Amino acid sequence: MISNTGALFLTIIDTIEGFVGPYVDKVMDLLGGIPVWTQALAILALGIFTLIGLFVFIKKFIKAFLVLAVLGAIGYFLWTQGIIQNLIGSLTGFIL
Repeated sequence: MISNTGALFLTIIDTIEGFVGPYVDKVMDLLGGIPVWTQALAILALGIFTLIGLFVFIKKFIKAFLVLAVLGAIGYFLWTQGIIQNLIGSLTGFIL
């Protein structure tokens, strides 16, 4: 029996497959008409392109995560020291 989460997951997979499916068919049609060695080179180039893109994405994600972690640590420090509450209180005229 499929749970609600499983049904949602299957729906997402079906949506992605419906979107990507025509492009996969076009690529397979293009690769079917060329020699095997050219197919191998095309697949190798696509694999290298995918790996480089994945590494660039991971690098940018790590940088963004580190920036958010530093900003979160600064915000936590300011909150625990009462600086943010005092700043808000002075701006609104109300002491928290």
